[in-house]
Amino acid sequence: MTEISEPAPEATKRAAAKKLFAHFSLRRFLGWLHLWTGIIFCIPFVLLGISGSVLMMGHNLPARFEANPAAEQFKSAAEIIAAAKAIAPEGRIASAYDAPAKEGDPAIVRFAAPRRDGAQAGGPPPRPAAQTRVLVDPITLEAKIDPPPGLGQGQGGFNFMRLMHDMHGRMLIEGAPGRQFVGWLGVLMCGLGLSGIVMWWPRPGQWQAAFKVRLGQSALRVNRELHGAVGVWGLIVFMIVSFSGVYIVFPQTINGWVDASPAVRDARNQQPFVVTPIEGAAALDADGAVALAKEAIADGVVRAITLPANPEQPYRVAMSRIGDQTGVPRATVIVDPWRKKVAEVRDPAAYGPVDKFLAFQRQLHAGYTLGIIWWVLVFVIGFLPLLFVGTGLAMWLLKRRNKRRVAAQA
Repeated sequence: MTEISEPAPEATKRAAAKKLFAHFSLRRFLGWLHLWTGIIFCIPFVLLGISGSVLMMGHNLPARFEANPAAEQFKSAAEIIAAAKAIAPEGRIASAYDAPAKEGDPAIVRFAAPRRDGAQAGGPPPRPAAQTRVLVDPITLEAKIDPPPGLGQGQGGFNFMRLMHDMHGRMLIEGAPGRQFVGWLGVLMCGLGLSGIVMWWPRPGQWQAAFKVRLGQSALRVNRELHGAVGVWGLIVFMIVSFSGVYIVFPQTINGWVDASPAVRDARNQQPFVVTPIEGAAALDADGAVALAKEAIADGVVRAITLPANPEQPYRVAMSRIGDQTGVPRATVIVDPWRKKVAEVRDPAAYGPVDKFLAFQRQLHAGYTLGIIWWVLVFVIGFLPLLFVGTGLAMWLLKRRNKRRVAAQA
């Protein structure tokens, strides 16, 4: 009798694996991933895109920064700050000065509560929400306290733009989890863009048709071509806006990956820059800091000053150049008030290519730096998730309907 031997377990496993991967297709796998990512997160994607475009409508259009024609009549920064201090709430410390952007605008001096014991001496200024703003006429020095948002409409009054800001920045989820969730949505959107280009990639001889939408076909075909053609035409802007959103949420992580310079890493967080007081010496005032900053950047115009909240903090003078786009990152001159010298100059115009690209992420995301055409493109891109979700769901539902019809006919 002939003895029949059973296949070895290893051979059986190899055969099963070969059979499994025989049907594997990277394109098919990416399609499955693309589909279900879009379905699961369709609502957050749409809300994120539309809220971003709405926020752009509430901001000024990009323009060239020009010198304020009334600046020659302005009082000095030190005089304006002194006028604001005269009416500021007791116990508050002047933390920042914003120069008038155009003729007729007031100067703004921000005041914050003293730091709690144990807070970093050279750390960043308090967040705007915790500050009191004093508006000062830069010519007459007439000062008044700017009422907090919501007064006049009731403290619980509805603010649509605030809702859009909270939607876009943290998807209405309180604290860091909301902001991180939005960051991961940006990561997923980058993934959808990359997987989408793989799925769209046309076969030889079909390149010209792949960029068009031909009406008069089946609903499935029209939705497929609309989804693919609009996606490929808007891909570059879509990817730049998505990546910049990720960078805004996770700047230190990305800076570490590309080994960004310390100046770029500090631009957002303003890590402590500690100066040492000199016993018996008089610290420099705001006007002295401005003078040193103008020497460091000869063609710069002072836009804002972060004021020392304690003796161990420097001045940070933010400056722009005439002709820059209004959204271009400002140069920062750090001034030691005790040694009366410039401690460091952080000028994005002098950065290397990688650092400069990273420094411009927030402006790229908001539609600035590249003129009105870029602003329009970024505004339109905000509505693409709505189109992608609509056409994607339509394709999915139409395919399911067609499969049911074929099964019924069989």
